[in-house]
Amino acid sequence: MREVRVALHIPGGQPRKVFDSLSDFASFPQHSDVVHSVSLADGPDHDRISTWEVDFAGGILKWRERDRLDKPRLRIDFELVDGDLHALSGGWSIAQLPEGSTVRFGARFDLGVPGMADLLEPVAGRAMTDTVTKMLHGVFGPDAEVTECQDRSVAPLEGCGDQP
Repeated sequence: MREVRVALHIPGGQPRKVFDSLSDFASFPQHSDVVHSVSLADGPDHDRISTWEVDFAGGILKWRERDRLDKPRLRIDFELVDGDLHALSGGWSIAQLPEGSTVRFGARFDLGVPGMADLLEPVAGRAMTDTVTKMLHGVFGPDAEVTECQDRSVAPLEGCGDQP
């Protein structure tokens, strides 16, 4: 299991406008070369299902996720429905700063290759932080500054089996 975190400072970014831009996943291919396609569909309980195709470690990664948008809290949580990964869950949050906003991304993932996890997951973690950073710069512009970029191995959460 791998955990990645990325934070980006958006100078002058108003939190609600940042949330609107961030939650408009379908527009990401127009703003970022690393995102090939995103399609959206209604999910259960007012959730949304998004289907992604993105550049990832020299290939294209495909998956579907369930997204829970919480505009009052400026938060988007997601979990894997199906796709190329064994497990994926995490979220996006936005915080207001005196000089703009910060977007934070955090995710846990498992490639589902137990014998090769120690070898492959660090490479995949770096690829994920790189892809998320490029995607955010595409959406929010080159003036957005990366303030955090972490990639580390983590144990699965207790009581969750092999799910994050």
